[in-house]
Amino acid sequence: MIFLVLLVASILLALIRGGKISNLGELKIRWYGLILLGFLMQVLIFSPYWQERNETRALTHWAYVASLLMLLIALVGNYRVPGMGLIIIGFFLNWVVILANGGYMPASPTALATAGLRPLAPGQVSNNSIGVGPDTRLGFLSDIFAIPKPMIFSNVFSIGDVLIALGAVYLIQKAMVVTSARPPA
Repeated sequence: MIFLVLLVASILLALIRGGKISNLGELKIRWYGLILLGFLMQVLIFSPYWQERNETRALTHWAYVASLLMLLIALVGNYRVPGMGLIIIGFFLNWVVILANGGYMPASPTALATAGLRPLAPGQVSNNSIGVGPDTRLGFLSDIFAIPKPMIFSNVFSIGDVLIALGAVYLIQKAMVVTSARPPA
């Protein structure tokens, strides 16, 4: 949710800077079908329909990793879009830590508690997260940061999430606020 708020704030900032929302429509996004498929796959695998069935729930981690791979491929296919480099690096870091931990993003119990969320015991799974434990791989790339509970949209996040957010803000600013090159004086 905080990511959505950040995107809206970035759009408002671009409007204040004289940008136009219609300029976002000028972005040349390739492989949007793969992006849509990756997100729809995640909606399905984290839905009650999928999670309440033993035969599909057992496939969640692999389906999640596959959906993230689809999204990563689509992002790389759009590497020329401003800000996409940061988004790709952040997404790749998240994908690597998820892949290294059996298809789940490790979440620090301390970060979860700071965000006012129920801490996960080591190895305990909740949706796409797993509690950090002694077997956690690449823990420094996991959800170790938190927006504290008293704040709106408190949640946990990773270094990869920060890079994705920075890239998205930059993308919005570059796409919406078009500056014309001035002739040399």
